[in-house]
Amino acid sequence: MAIELTEERMIIHVLDEGKGFRLTDVPDPLAQENLLSTSGRGIFLMKAFMDEFDVHPGKTGGAELVMAKRLPALGSPHSNGNGSASNSGAPHQEA
Repeated sequence: MAIELTEERMIIHVLDEGKGFRLTDVPDPLAQENLLSTSGRGIFLMKAFMDEFDVHPGKTGGAELVMAKRLPALGSPHSNGNGSASNSGAPHQEA
């Protein structure tokens, strides 16, 4: 695994030594036949939480997962994960 940080984003590369896979062949975990499956949600979660996600064939076999997450601009309020800015974890209450 390798992590690359820039001022704008964090990029994560994960190398898999298995036989590799194509993203289009991964079953949809939200399909009726997969809802009660005990596995198969990792790709779904990575796609949901990251701003960019892709799978490439590994240079020596397997697969390389590349994920990127945009970082808040320096000096800006931290994001609370839902697209809006927040200065603390506590809910905001009007006076």
